[in-house]
Amino acid sequence: MSFSKPNRSAATITTTRVDPAPISGICVTCLDGCEGPCEIGRSALKGREMIYPQPFGKITAGAEKDYPVDFSHFNIQGTCVGAVGVKADPDVAVFPAVDCSSRAGRDGSLQLDFPVVSGALGSTDIARINWEDVAAGAAICGILVVVGENVCGMDPQAEFKNGRLVHSPEMERRVKAFKRWYQGKGGLIVQANVEDTMLGVPEFVIQKLGVEIFELKWGQGAKDIGGEVKLPTLERALQLKERGYIVLPDP
Repeated sequence: MSFSKPNRSAATITTTRVDPAPISGICVTCLDGCEGPCEIGRSALKGREMIYPQPFGKITAGAEKDYPVDFSHFNIQGTCVGAVGVKADPDVAVFPAVDCSSRAGRDGSLQLDFPVVSGALGSTDIARINWEDVAAGAAICGILVVVGENVCGMDPQAEFKNGRLVHSPEMERRVKAFKRWYQGKGGLIVQANVEDTMLGVPEFVIQKLGVEIFELKWGQGAKDIGGEVKLPTLERALQLKERGYIVLPDP
């Protein structure tokens, strides 16, 4: 029994004409002359463009896989009397008295008002456009927020010397946006992948921007297509090629 939905997805704005075969996702009756609303039909016309969630650059996408178990199958069983973690007094055990604070780090020096870490907001347009709101909210709430990979490498205004990063207005903007609202709890994490490491992003953000929490990536995780992006112009493709990125087709 498959829990996936091959050949159709709201993320790619595709569907099937009739019920699909469970394994392939192809319509049980694949019709000659069909205009092709499924991923196979669309990719025959648009090729690899169909692997991108649509409209590209304006959405975040999740999986449609229908798992057989989810959190709705579990109940938290409370108690009718007494209290845990607070005095059993109705005037004391009130909602605002709940303490959700926590500590992280090897020595516990990283204090959090709430034990939550954001997803990584990297070089995508949707991450760039919404960064200041997310950073401010994280700083005020005392949680961890993550600057994702490729921010410096994808920054059109970034400057390099001998292949190493010396200036990135976009990264500087992101760090400043968090620090502007920082109140002593939570923190800013900067992520780096292979290209970031090659360009010297770790040294730049730690030594020049004062970033104290750093994450080295060991691969791709929550990605629809492995962290790839679409480039709008030949000039942009050439710029990223020069910075060491793999660009397909080769400009």
